[in-house]
Amino acid sequence: MSSNYIHALVQRHAGVERQIEDVLKSPAPDTLHVMSLKKLRLAYRDRIREAMRETRTQTSARRQKHRRSVPRPQPAAAPAAFAEGH
Repeated sequence: MSSNYIHALVQRHAGVERQIEDVLKSPAPDTLHVMSLKKLRLAYRDRIREAMRETRTQTSARRQKHRRSVPRPQPAAAPAAFAEGH
């Protein structure tokens, strides 16, 4: 997932949060409307978490792929006298 997508989700989440606050400030808040907004806010939160998880997984996979493509140095052979136990 791109960071733009995650940023858009975070902004939408914040917008729903502001709507909840505005509705709750009214003298007689509509509890059904508040509940639906809270469900929407939770849905955005879950989508943000999933997008971040996918981003971390993709980044980790790219790192693993890069690590496999970079040749690793081979250990130097031990001198013959050391290898024989002298």
